[in-house]
Amino acid sequence: MRTSNSNFNLNYILGIIVLVFLIYSIFFYLRLTKNIILSPIPIIMVIASILIYLINRDIVDTAKQTRNIESAKTDFVSLASHQLCTPLSAISWYSEMLLTGDAGELNKEQRKYLETIYRSTKRMVVLVNALLNVSRIDLGTFSIEPETTDIRKIADTVLEELPPLMKKKQLNITRHYDEIPEFSADPNLMKIIFQNILSNSIKYTPEGGNIEVTIEKKGRKLRIIIRDSGCGIPPEQQSRVFQKLFRADNVRRLETDGTGLGLYIVKAIIDYSGGNIWFKSDVGKGTAFYIEFPISGMNKKVGTKRLG
Repeated sequence: MRTSNSNFNLNYILGIIVLVFLIYSIFFYLRLTKNIILSPIPIIMVIASILIYLINRDIVDTAKQTRNIESAKTDFVSLASHQLCTPLSAISWYSEMLLTGDAGELNKEQRKYLETIYRSTKRMVVLVNALLNVSRIDLGTFSIEPETTDIRKIADTVLEELPPLMKKKQLNITRHYDEIPEFSADPNLMKIIFQNILSNSIKYTPEGGNIEVTIEKKGRKLRIIIRDSGCGIPPEQQSRVFQKLFRADNVRRLETDGTGLGLYIVKAIIDYSGGNIWFKSDVGKGTAFYIEFPISGMNKKVGTKRLG
């Protein structure tokens, strides 16, 4: 492909040389026969026009190649992640069986090794699921299926699923829920939104810290606020918060585990749904994420895959 493009460019260059020679010959002839002053401006204009055309064509070709490469990368990630799901599930399942004594009693050393395998497998499952979600978002194949939903119950369910770490760190959870009318939302996607933001708040808030969840009606908008008293996000890195694989320097030191994909997924879901997300953060004081949807609910999106 590259050789073909090079030959194509060479033909154009030769064509330019011939064209310039012809134009110059005509003007030279006119100068001899009619005493017309030969001006280089028309020749320069022709050369410039052809060069601009060639440059634009190369830019378009490069953009197409870049899109094709990105699409191929996304397809590969999707395929690889899908193929990893089955073996990881098997490892996780059998590790759990062994830990519960289904295959006999374990000694202390065996249990230690198995617990390491189990924890590592769970981390890999989280990563693979996140990669699958990202590939479905990038390919645009995921669906949004709104239905009448109680957002407050989804928030409560997520909070109930995260108690081990909250209890260990003795975090104080405060909830402020307005009386919200029936809201049309995809319950699965709303759960993903709450899981990602709340799990970050819990991980990066120190012992005895505070987490506040607010769900309120704000004019023609439904607003969700999740506020914590955690480590905050450095000002110079705040513009990258919703980028893929981003993790702030200060949280890397606190928590080595993390995919850096959660907030990218959250923002994509909210954007596709017709909502908006932003945040305010102070280092050492905490972060507040604000999410707004039209009171009419999330936009429907037809797709072949569900995010998990």
